[in-house]
Amino acid sequence: MTFPQPLLDHEGTVDRALRKLFEEPRAAALPLYRMMQYQLGWVSTDGTPEVGPLPERLHGALAVEAAGNDDELVATVGAAAELLYQSVRIHEQMQTSEGPGEGRSAVWWVWGPAQAINVGDGLHALARLSAFRLQGLGLAADRTLEVVAGLDRAALRYYEGQYLDLTYQERIDVTEAQYEGMVLAKRGALLGGALAAGAYVAGANQVTADALRSFGECLGLATQVREDITELWPREGVRPSGRVLNKSKLLPVVYALERAEVRGKRALGAVYFKRVMEPDDVEAVRKVLDDLGARDYAEAKAANLAAKALGHIEGAGLSDAALDRWRQVVDALAEC
Repeated sequence: MTFPQPLLDHEGTVDRALRKLFEEPRAAALPLYRMMQYQLGWVSTDGTPEVGPLPERLHGALAVEAAGNDDELVATVGAAAELLYQSVRIHEQMQTSEGPGEGRSAVWWVWGPAQAINVGDGLHALARLSAFRLQGLGLAADRTLEVVAGLDRAALRYYEGQYLDLTYQERIDVTEAQYEGMVLAKRGALLGGALAAGAYVAGANQVTADALRSFGECLGLATQVREDITELWPREGVRPSGRVLNKSKLLPVVYALERAEVRGKRALGAVYFKRVMEPDDVEAVRKVLDDLGARDYAEAKAANLAAKALGHIEGAGLSDAALDRWRQVVDALAEC
């Protein structure tokens, strides 16, 4: 996935707003906040500042882009959306036993699951406090409450989706419709929630806010399908991802489970009913997927979903310039 230029324009804005939240005296006194800053990519495990490019701030940048400018009010809603994402990411890494990867080790791996729960919950609390600050910065009370409620609804939907994702790991009867529902709740809700939050801050009407939310949800589904493909058919020499080895039901696998003949289903079942899936098992899965054309199907679906996402906003009253920027976002994130 390539990070799109329109969102790169906002990463510094979001990052500055995030850092401002950690200037309070309590943040300097308690190591809990160092763990949060580690999750945000600013420091190493011992608190030494990290030197390098800013981490991607996808959810925060989406909220800022939807709001349309970079003032303090908009930066604050971007920080809230990004903190919400980081909070659920902490919990997901723990639930899926994600340890040291090509990048940084997960918080739970460094400090243990109990402290990781504190970090995740603390980031969620900071997200809500950041959203409530909007009223003090001039946003109407009803709009401030809608932003807070919208982000909370997005979080709840995410956890519903995560529940389904974990449940589906031990099943081979997952349908494509169930897969879509899970991904829309999980990835789609967070992207859509960030976009709607930005729209409310910008003063958009309900029709525009709903269109941007639907756009984000559909974009989330498109990007997840694209990620599924990348994880099942990685670059040469790249180890299978944790999601593959955790037996997550990725779209090409779901497609194969629904359409394979008995022999193919048995081959998939032999892998997915194992207690632990090994890297060598992935080759057997790929063989069934390739025989059924599952990769081609998923590629076509990702492209169709990207086009559908744009359809949600093309009649929502956005300017031609704004639509062009959103097309760049879709082209980069969904790799149309």
